Amino acid sequence: MESKTHSTTPITINAGTTDTHVDSPSGATTAIAKTAATTSVNQPEGPVAKETVAIVGPVAAELAQEFSVESLSAPAVKEAQGQIQTVALQMDGIRTQVGQIKDQLPGLNQQTAALIEGAEALEQMYKQIDALAIMVESVAATVQDVNTSVDQAERDLTSSALQPLQAVLETLKMAGTPFFNPASVFSRNHPFVITNANLRNIMSATIEHEEKVKELLQTLQDGQDVQPAHIADLTAAFLTAVAKASPTDNNSTVRQQQKDYLGHCHTILSKQLPTEDPTDDNTNALLQLQGAALKSLLRLVMNDVPFVDAFIYSDVLADVLRLPGTVASLISTVESSANSTPATTGPKPTRPQDLKPMAAILLSKSFETASNKDHLRDKNTEIILTDIGSDKVKIRATGFQSLHLVFQADMAIGCSILAKEGLLVELMDCIELEPEDIQITLTETLSMACADAKTRTVIGLHCSEFLKSIVMRGATNNQNLKGAAAVALTKISLSESRKDPSVGMNGLDGASKQTASNGSSNSVEEEAQLAKLFSTLLKDDKNDKSSGIQLNAVEGLAYASIQGPVKQLIISDKALLLSLFQLGEDTKNNPLKYGLIIIFNNLTAFRKRLSPEQEQMLKLKKMAGTLPKSESGRLQNQDDDPLDDEAVVNQRNITLIKLGIMPALHAIGHQASENIRQSLAQVLRNLITPPETRGLLVQQGVVRLLVPLALQQQQPQQPPASEATKTAATQALAKLTITLDPRLTFKNHRMPELVKPLIWLLESTDQLCQFESLMALTNLGSMGDEQVLSLIVQDGGIEKMENLQFSEHNLVRRAATEALCNMIFFEPVFELYSDPKQGKNKIHLMLALCDADDFMTRRAASGALAVLSTSPVVCKMIIAQTRGLEILKGLITLGVSGSQSDTDEIEAKAIEDVMSDQEAVVVDHSVAVGRMDELRHRGAECFKNLITIGGKEISEKIAAEGGIQHLAQLIQTSEHEAVRYCAMEALKAMSDQGIRLQK
Repeated sequence: MESKTHSTTPITINAGTTDTHVDSPSGATTAIAKTAATTSVNQPEGPVAKETVAIVGPVAAELAQEFSVESLSAPAVKEAQGQIQTVALQMDGIRTQVGQIKDQLPGLNQQTAALIEGAEALEQMYKQIDALAIMVESVAATVQDVNTSVDQAERDLTSSALQPLQAVLETLKMAGTPFFNPASVFSRNHPFVITNANLRNIMSATIEHEEKVKELLQTLQDGQDVQPAHIADLTAAFLTAVAKASPTDNNSTVRQQQKDYLGHCHTILSKQLPTEDPTDDNTNALLQLQGAALKSLLRLVMNDVPFVDAFIYSDVLADVLRLPGTVASLISTVESSANSTPATTGPKPTRPQDLKPMAAILLSKSFETASNKDHLRDKNTEIILTDIGSDKVKIRATGFQSLHLVFQADMAIGCSILAKEGLLVELMDCIELEPEDIQITLTETLSMACADAKTRTVIGLHCSEFLKSIVMRGATNNQNLKGAAAVALTKISLSESRKDPSVGMNGLDGASKQTASNGSSNSVEEEAQLAKLFSTLLKDDKNDKSSGIQLNAVEGLAYASIQGPVKQLIISDKALLLSLFQLGEDTKNNPLKYGLIIIFNNLTAFRKRLSPEQEQMLKLKKMAGTLPKSESGRLQNQDDDPLDDEAVVNQRNITLIKLGIMPALHAIGHQASENIRQSLAQVLRNLITPPETRGLLVQQGVVRLLVPLALQQQQPQQPPASEATKTAATQALAKLTITLDPRLTFKNHRMPELVKPLIWLLESTDQLCQFESLMALTNLGSMGDEQVLSLIVQDGGIEKMENLQFSEHNLVRRAATEALCNMIFFEPVFELYSDPKQGKNKIHLMLALCDADDFMTRRAASGALAVLSTSPVVCKMIIAQTRGLEILKGLITLGVSGSQSDTDEIEAKAIEDVMSDQEAVVVDHSVAVGRMDELRHRGAECFKNLITIGGKEISEKIAAEGGIQHLAQLIQTSEHEAVRYCAMEALKAMSDQGIRLQK
């Protein structure tokens, strides 16, 4: 057989409907085709399907023709057949897979489109978050700038800024970390998939951030065209780096950069102002840089605790301490200038007077969180004593300013410096030779130091003569110096007679509750002279624009007004009172507001009444000798001082109201601190106490002041009212509700607002508060306003009233019963008492109170039963009580004798019972008879309801107990028409029921 060589040529085999291409071999030597085409194929083992032969035959012929093969053996055909079947099966599988893929293509296309859209949306979201992060950080930085530069950190009434500075600190704490971290948003709300692109972005941002910090530090180092914005940006970069770092990261790079930054701050803060003219461009530029540096340091101290120690150990601490002294002359220039600061747009510029409050806040926070307190104290002491001991006046002035600043920041550190052995003695030896500005600074510092008992003792020993020389002997004409010295002397003179010697504006509230002991005649004269000095300073028009003089005068008068004679001196000086009122209306200074409200509180306060238990305890302490001497003297003075009698205090309150105190109180209460609001509520309660003042106060808008305080409705950026504030305000509202018509007093649908605070006051441990709240609720309940009645029930008023029916105090029990009597008319309460399960004990208590010794309690309880007995269920509960009928029978037989011989005796006993709450020696007989008729009327009404509503069974029980005779006797003896009518109706009903009436 001849062999031929062919190139590889594709051969198409038709197997079903699938076309498959198979490469032919490079050579074909097998004889096929001819035999398959002309003769039958040798059958292999087993049958071969005819269809297969029919297919293979033509194919074999084709192959034979193509390759010129003469014959095709049976094994070759079988092998070809197997290959063809395999290929056919594979193609069927491929065809099936292709069909499935075609079916899935639409869904895959949709998913692909959705993924593309989601990726675009996610990218857009990331861009928006980045933009938001930039915006939030910018806003936070702006808010921080405003907060730290606001002029709300003035000195408190002890010439310190401790209280307002603490409030600012709390505001800064509430602000939190004002920096936005997008990574935290992703981790909380958005699952963020880390990809290579994201990693590259993060690394790029980190590198960019580091480059920015280096660039800003280089700008500060060069010192060319440094702007406050550079400092703010660098601070934000530091805080961002600290926030991103893990807790275990020591941030060595950041800490080194912060140390470099502290060095640049030292350069900025230690620079002397070029001129004392605040309008000079160079001076103003340096002032803005120093303000920005203080704000920056404050932000770092507040948000990065490790930075505090770096700050304390650096030279910047000394710069901050000395900064107020370096700008003192500039502040004087600004205060003496008549030109007002022009209005500006954008961030508020730093003024010279802003630097000291900012420095005080910075130091206060640093002292609070510093890890090494001893080093801090020693370093402050070294800096201050070095400056005070200088032979240069300017440096000494700076040292005294630094000492004053330390007292504002931390009283303990300040006292430790002042307590250095021999320091006060040396200062007093030469203080009179110092300029007046140094004397003023030291005097104000001494006044603040009197807050500490030990330091006050030392000051009284070594500094009294110097202070008296200024105030009493006219050693100076400087009003500011006189005022500061007078305040210090007042604190020293009052401290000995006070149990708690805490001095300063934070201790005034406690001080106002105590009265100083009677001292020597010289002491009294000195105190009167001090009070007159304060009065003169306040009435002097020249001092209107000098906040320092006003602050000292108000603070001193706040302390002096604890004394009864000083109270009378103030209240008798109309010009002084009008000056105080005007100052209250005009000032926005919280320390001044607090001092004024303390003065008004001292003027209006009533002597505290001791409960019987407190009086007994006081007697036991006196007998045992365990009562402190100062406390014993204080209490003795309170008892003996006629200037604190109720009639005298009432007259002072009336005088204040007539002179127009309310506009000043409205102004003081606006945007006030919690301490001010608490004292304001107490003043309003004191003013409302005399009944004759209440109508006038309502006309002047006292309700508008009291309701927000009672409801704890605070103004923006204010903490909620304290419990003491709410108690005083609610008690004042209760007094108004008791004596005035609530519908006229609380207009514009404000009456329902009273319910919640009044019910809250029922839980007070003060029995007077409980009594007045119950009386107010009684009056509100009598108005018939369903909204008010519903609120009383919803807020648990019924349960609290019922609990107070068990009070040990007779007046509280009476008021609780009267309040419930008024509530009985409200359908839900009536149903509550008529319920067989819940009402049994309630009816039992009402019956017991019908037999109480107090007439008004009996009247209220029997009145409630007269209403409740209109329910058949209640009638059965009354009869079911062991002494139910006996108690009711005692009401209708009150003062009625069964025989003529003992009539006078029984009537006298009844009069004594119903008049037991009266203190009059001579009893009005007509009033007593009227009271007896009131009880008889209620008893007769109960019997009428029991008989007419309870049914014949109850009537028979009443008849068996002698009820017919008692009712008949009541008709004969009573002169009250309503009483006789009820008794006759009861007897008539019994007759109608078939019960025989017998004598």
